[in-house]
Amino acid sequence: MSDVDSDGDQPGRETGTNALDEFRENWQRELQEHINTGSNSRSEAGDRLTAANSNLSEADLLQAKAESLYQTAVQLEQRGKVYDALPFYRKATQIVPDIEFRFYEQQKQLLSGDVGKKYLNLANDLAKQLDLGQQDATQSGEEVVDNLYDKFQNDLRQENIYNGKMIASSRDANVLTTGLHFADLPPEIVMRILRWVVSAQLDMRSLEQCAAVCKGFYVYARDEELWRLACVKVWGHNVGTLEAQDSDVSNVYHSWRDMFIRRERVLFNGCYISKTTYLRMGENSFQDQFYRPVQLVEYYRYIRFMPDGKVLMMTTADEPAQGVSKLKHVHNVRSEMLRGRYRLFGSTVTLVLQKSQTRGPAHLRQRRGSIMPLEEDSSQFLIELRIAGSSKRRCAQLVWSHYTLVQKRNKVDISSEFDLTEAKYPPLRFSTVKSYHLDADAPLA
Repeated sequence: MSDVDSDGDQPGRETGTNALDEFRENWQRELQEHINTGSNSRSEAGDRLTAANSNLSEADLLQAKAESLYQTAVQLEQRGKVYDALPFYRKATQIVPDIEFRFYEQQKQLLSGDVGKKYLNLANDLAKQLDLGQQDATQSGEEVVDNLYDKFQNDLRQENIYNGKMIASSRDANVLTTGLHFADLPPEIVMRILRWVVSAQLDMRSLEQCAAVCKGFYVYARDEELWRLACVKVWGHNVGTLEAQDSDVSNVYHSWRDMFIRRERVLFNGCYISKTTYLRMGENSFQDQFYRPVQLVEYYRYIRFMPDGKVLMMTTADEPAQGVSKLKHVHNVRSEMLRGRYRLFGSTVTLVLQKSQTRGPAHLRQRRGSIMPLEEDSSQFLIELRIAGSSKRRCAQLVWSHYTLVQKRNKVDISSEFDLTEAKYPPLRFSTVKSYHLDADAPLA
C-alpha cells in the first residue's frame, strides 16, 4: 500500500510545479511588454521635445536677425542716411512684423539698469532726455527743485549734454551738412521769432504750445520781457508795476506772466456772445378779429475786443456760426456794426461806440446862395460792462452795468439811458474763434 501511495503522489507534485513555472513566465512576459511600451512612449516624447527645441531655436534666430537689421537701420537713420535705412526696416518688419515694439521694450528694460548710461554717447536728443529722466536727485545728492523753470535751467547748465546751448541738437557731429539747426540760432533771433508767434494779436496760447516742445523753449517762453509787453498791450498806461497794484487787488503778482493770468482783462481769441429772446404780440387778422398771433423774436449780440484798444459790436439775428465770421475782418464796414474803443479800469471795461448816419445822399447844401457842408447827425453808445468769471474759465463773462445813448442833432446832445434787465440784456459769454488768430500781421512790440 505504501508503494501505491507513494507512486500516486508524484503526478500531483509535478502538476503544481509546472503551473508555477507557467505563471512566472507569463508574469515576466507581461512585465517585459510594459517596459517596452514605456520606453517607446518616452522616446516619442523626447522626439517631440527635440522638435520643439529646434523650432524655438529657429524663432530665436529669426528674432535676433530682425533685431540686427532693425538696429542697423536705426544707426543709419541717426547718421542722416534715411533712404539707406528703409530697406533694413522693410526686411526687419518682414521677418518680425512687431519688431519695432519688441525693440522698444528691450531698450526700455536696458535703460532701467546701468546699461542705459551708454545712450549718453548717442547724438540724439531723445536719448539725452531719457537719461536725464533716469537720474534721481535724492540719490545723487542734488537738491530737489519744486519750480519747473528753475529745474529746467539747472538741466540746461549740463555741459556734457547741451554744450552751453538752450536746445540740444539731434544731428551727428560727424556728418557734414549745409543746413543750420535751430539750436545753433542765437537767443536774440529765437526771441524775435517768439514775438512773431505772439504777434500784435496777443496769441498767448500759441506761445504756451511752443513752451511744451522742450526745456529750452519752455525757458524762452517764460521770458519776462515778452509777458511785460503783453501786459502793456492789454492795460496800457494803467498797467502799473509788480509792486504797486490796483486798489481792489490784494494779492501781489510774482511775475508779469502771473499778472497776465490772474488780473481781470478781456479775452482776444474769440468774441462775447449773448442771446435775447422775447415774445411780441402781432396784429389782428382782418378776417378773424378774435385771433391775435404771438411772435417769438430771437437775436444775438456780439462784442469783439482787439489788443490795440478797438472794439466791434453787432446786433443781428444770425446764428453764431455765421455771426462770428462777420467780425473776423476788422476793416470791413457794415451797416449793423458799431465801432469804437474801450478802456479797462480794474474789473470794469468801458466802451464808446459810434455809428454815424447822414440825412441824405448829398454832402453839400445851399443856403441863400452860399454852399455849406451838410451837418451830420451822430450817435454815441456809452457802455459799461463788469468782467466776471465762470466755473470753467476766468474773465469769460461780461455783465451789463450801464448803457446810455447820446444823440447829437442840430448841435444838441440828447441822452437816453436804457433799463438793464436780465431778460433784455443777458450776460455775454465768451466763445473761442480759432480763425481770428490764424494770421500774424505784426510782431509783439
